Amino acid sequence: MTSRSSISHVAVLGAGPAGLAAAHSLTECGAPVTTFEKNEYVGGLCRTMEHNGFRFDLGGHRWFTKDRELHEWFLELMDGELVTVRRKSRIYYAGRYFDYPVSIRNVLANAGLKTSALAAASYLAAVVRGAFSRKEPANLQEAFTLQFGRKLFEMFFRQYSEKVWGRPCREISADWADQRSKGLSVFTAIRDAIRKRRDVVSLIDEFVYPRLGYQRICERMAEEVECRGGQVVLSAPIRSIAYRGPHDFVLEHGPPGDSEHLEATHVVSTIPLSHLVRMLEPACDAAVRKAAESLCFRALITVTVMLARERVTSDTWLYVHDEDLIFARIHEPKNWSDAMVPDSRHTSLVCECFCSPSDATWNMSDEELVDRVVTDLADRLGFLSRDDVIDSCVLRTPNAYPVYDLDYRRKLTVIRSHLERFEGLFTIGRGGLFRYNNADHSIEMGRRVARRILGFEEDPGLVNTERAYHEEMRGASAHAWRSEPRDPGESRSCDSAW
Repeated sequence: MTSRSSISHVAVLGAGPAGLAAAHSLTECGAPVTTFEKNEYVGGLCRTMEHNGFRFDLGGHRWFTKDRELHEWFLELMDGELVTVRRKSRIYYAGRYFDYPVSIRNVLANAGLKTSALAAASYLAAVVRGAFSRKEPANLQEAFTLQFGRKLFEMFFRQYSEKVWGRPCREISADWADQRSKGLSVFTAIRDAIRKRRDVVSLIDEFVYPRLGYQRICERMAEEVECRGGQVVLSAPIRSIAYRGPHDFVLEHGPPGDSEHLEATHVVSTIPLSHLVRMLEPACDAAVRKAAESLCFRALITVTVMLARERVTSDTWLYVHDEDLIFARIHEPKNWSDAMVPDSRHTSLVCECFCSPSDATWNMSDEELVDRVVTDLADRLGFLSRDDVIDSCVLRTPNAYPVYDLDYRRKLTVIRSHLERFEGLFTIGRGGLFRYNNADHSIEMGRRVARRILGFEEDPGLVNTERAYHEEMRGASAHAWRSEPRDPGESRSCDSAW
């Protein structure tokens, strides 16, 4: 078990949800922590932008978790700042709207008899093939087809997935489907529609949300970290990390010619693995560098249009599958919180355009992007009139989504084998583990790595690896979620770590 004297300082790289959760838990137990953030704000991808009285997230983020203790921690952290949002998510496909997650009853009602019959037949064919084959799906196309059948895959998964990832589904690892929809299929949807199970709690129908935007979660953690004596240093990119031996690091940070150094016994990194590998000294060999540099991240451009009208949709999210439309997902912040708009007479639409830094979309000017988005909203979808648009804002985010290509597991094995040599270094979060985490997963990882540093037996790498559908709880955990919360004064056992 780690002793208090052996933790002279913990350096956290990145002030997103994972990094700040680690710093929050460590400072709660009195450990000295400095968190470095290259941006001038905390939150990372959980950023809330304010523009001329409008507030909006980089894509809509909601809070949900299966971990009851984590949920109670979150409610305590955000006490007085939360609103409850009734979720309504839909898919726009071929000029029609379908419920998301996919509802069998809704598909049968909207798709028509012929399409429904084809969907049912293709699903049954997939079931039969699966019954006589033990072969694991080799890619995303095979995985979704096995779960839903070829017709529903084409309707609800192929186009959207390929817009998001920028490559055919057969070039994306089946791990994506395994992580995001394992246990969900046409069969389970029909079963649960016919017979509502009492031991199932859905995390889909409603969620809690910070009234002033999702970034408030990270802001609140940063506030408490600093109140406890920890430091959160903004506009402070890390230039290098020298490893002198077990639990002996020297970090260089700051602008060239005016850099500073910090000694640390532990380093918690949430930055992309490809960046981390290049920072570490001694340098890695060519094979590790090649593996790190070949990890792919998808970029995101968020185009927000502000409108002089009360509301456009009733959706929290709208998934847009049409390949000719530049955006893949839309959300209307006003449907999440009234505080996201200046007054009741206005609303906004946040349109997410997935791209890569080398492609045509990324290289469009802000003016071109806004014009294209407004054209699609007004002329293609009929959601608004051009006269409704009173303002706009474009934000570009590189390294937003880790791409699970067919070789990513091998690359990660090479990188992790190298990083294991640096005793006292931990990687967590979406970028640090190259894993598509939700914010609750990243926060749970941060809290677990803090306990690991404090001497408890914890493995932050096990977060977000379960094989159950991630938006449902079944059995005993469902009943526990319904029970009364624990006493807020209950001990968190910091002292036992020392």
